[in-house]
Parts: sequence; structure tokens; C-alpha cells
Amino acid sequence: MLPKPYYDEDGITIFCADALEILPALSFHVVVTDPPYGLNLSSGMNGRHGKCAVSGDHDTSLRDRLLSNIGDRPTILFGSPKISRPPCRAVLVWDKGEHVGMGDLALPWKPNWEEIYVIGSGFTGPRTGSVLRHLAIAGCVGTRTWRHHPTEKPESLMRALIRKCPSGTILDPFMGSGTTLRAAKDLGRKCIGVEIEERYCEIAARRLEQECLPLSIESSSKAASSGGTSSLPWDGSAHTELQD
Repeated sequence: MLPKPYYDEDGITIFCADALEILPALSFHVVVTDPPYGLNLSSGMNGRHGKCAVSGDHDTSLRDRLLSNIGDRPTILFGSPKISRPPCRAVLVWDKGEHVGMGDLALPWKPNWEEIYVIGSGFTGPRTGSVLRHLAIAGCVGTRTWRHHPTEKPESLMRALIRKCPSGTILDPFMGSGTTLRAAKDLGRKCIGVEIEERYCEIAARRLEQECLPLSIESSSKAASSGGTSSLPWDGSAHTELQD
């Protein structure tokens, strides 16, 4: 039995619950999610929200339990190259830009990328490159108008991924601050988000109530791209879209 939705408007629904507990009662066709990676993330770069940490990030059990319970539904799943990959058909790379990344400071390269796993079939759209260049949202959680969540993804990246997903209702069972839902709403897609922490449900609901941001930056970037890779320009203009 499903709990009462925390938010339910315009084809977008939020449940404040444990996703794995209510999963059998949900009706959905596609999964797009950014689960805990299993890195045991903990950082002092935290702004006014206290120590940054991700619930359930001690191992990959939440990710693995999700995959074992969604059957053969097409899925897009974020992950880290530091952790073992789930079985998948393809691995995309999210290039986060030169403005982020720490890692081993003794090396002249920084880890400014993450993996995205494509699982299942039915994905459509123009055949483009597997490196997706979208500027990560910099700054600390809770400071100024930067990130709402420690691992928040840019809306432009989520729109690029959702555009190639099969039709039907999208599920994000680890929705965080609601970026997948916001992107789905912008594209006219139905989407269900589940989040165990109420503070992030509240943030997501507020984001969904905002007017749709203009896509001119994203569209002009696509037109300018000669290699066919979804990308954003590497200059300050991109921040217009990535900030709220």
C-alpha cells in the first residue's frame, strides 16, 4: 500500500518513504536515478547544513537491491569508477568540467568525471557520443544559491538522458532534491520520485513549483556542437541554467 503523496501535480508525484519498501506498489516503465554509490561519502565542505553525508552510502546494497527488484525495465543509473559496475549494456561518462575535482593532489590530473550505466533496451534518439559534458554545480550545500544536495546533478544533464529514454512513467527511487523530476516536468514526462528524507522532499516540491527555465543555452550549445556530443559551453554562461 502506498503512502499519501507528499506532492502530486502535473504528472509528477513525490513519496516521502523508503523506496525499496514501496517499490512493489509503484507503477512505472523507466528508471532514472542517482543511487548511493557505496563510497561512504563524508565531507567537511558542507556550508550551513552540517557534515555532508549520503544515507546508505556505506556499500552498494541499495543499488543492487533496486536492480534486482525492477526486472528488465530500461534503466539509467549513476555510479563511480571506484566501485564495481553493475551489469549494463553501455557506460557513459559525465564530464563535470574543469572547475571541480580534488582527488590525489600529488597528481597533475583530477577526477572530474562520473560513470552512467545504461541498462536494458528501448532507448531512442540521435546517435551521439558517450561523453556528456555538463558543468557540475559547484559550491557547498546550503550556501548562496548553489547545491540543494551533496550529490546534485545539473538539470541539463538529466534532460539529455531523459530525452533518449523510452516512453512511459519514469521512476527516480533516490530522488534527492528532485533534479530528475524537474527535468522530466520540463520535458512533459510523467515521473515518480521517492525520497526518505523529508527536507529533500520539501526542496523538490519547491523546485517543481518554479516556472520552467529557458532551454536556449542548451539548444544553442547543441547546435554549435560539431561532434554530436551533448554538451554545454565551457564558460560562465552555462551557470545561468545550472543555478536556481
